[in-house]
Amino acid sequence: MGVIPTLVKLLGIHCHNAALTEMCLVAFGNLAELESSKEQFASTNIAEELVKLFKKQIEHDKREMIFEVLAPLAENDAIKLQLVEAGLVECLLEIVQQKVDSDKEEDIAELKTASDLMVLLLLGDESMQKLFEGGKGSVFQRVLSWIPSNNHQLQLAGALAIANFARNDGNCIHMVDNGIVEKLMDLLDRHVEDGNVTVQHAALSALRNLAIPVVNKAKMLSAGVTETVLKFLKSEMPPVQFKLLGTLRMLIDAQAEAAEQLGKNAKLVDRLVEWCEAKDHAGVMGESNRLLSALIRHSKS
Repeated sequence: MGVIPTLVKLLGIHCHNAALTEMCLVAFGNLAELESSKEQFASTNIAEELVKLFKKQIEHDKREMIFEVLAPLAENDAIKLQLVEAGLVECLLEIVQQKVDSDKEEDIAELKTASDLMVLLLLGDESMQKLFEGGKGSVFQRVLSWIPSNNHQLQLAGALAIANFARNDGNCIHMVDNGIVEKLMDLLDRHVEDGNVTVQHAALSALRNLAIPVVNKAKMLSAGVTETVLKFLKSEMPPVQFKLLGTLRMLIDAQAEAAEQLGKNAKLVDRLVEWCEAKDHAGVMGESNRLLSALIRHSKS
């Protein structure tokens, strides 16, 4: 019945009326969950209005309300791009900067929400490329600085963001040439003993994606990526096992020497044989079988 465009107009006209603004946000929150409504939202200037409103909010609770509308809307690729163009990313980066050293519970929660939303915006191909800006983008540079941080949430968001930026060959080649692999290996080294499983999983995902272009494989092998990845063989966490297997399989593709070397690694082969029977975890079982056959096929030994 056209309620959505009407509400968006109302929000634009009465943005100084706190009670009305709040009611609009509650309605948006309920409407935004539907797939069909996201498409209708995309044809309004909701992104612009929400970012404008967000910039004015100082109170945590009000920002929280806007976040609750932004998260479901940002699942739509067209809206992702609109939010990026409306300047949401700059707002999110500012929040991260303000809250990173705080140990207040609400600040920690806001840091998590802001960095999660940032990663969500990078899931759209167009919005991701816009923020990458050929690797020169200030957003990309800022995300890089999260990886060496001491904050687990930022390390996680940084690694996930890199995995999202690494969705096309050009970006992957640029990042590997500019030292991203060493940063990710350092991050993984910090999480070998009693590490944070989500950070391990995210960093391995990023390395796996970076290893897809043919020209990156040899560079990553000589940087010592396999040695870093193999440190996680003892992990009992299926998501980490799955990404570890995928990363190794990408690295040895058509790399005979590396395949032969890994194929002679008794610890790895034992673990693979064990994981080939991981009936509870179909993904790990499938990847183990694939890696085992890839080692044989590519080693030509």
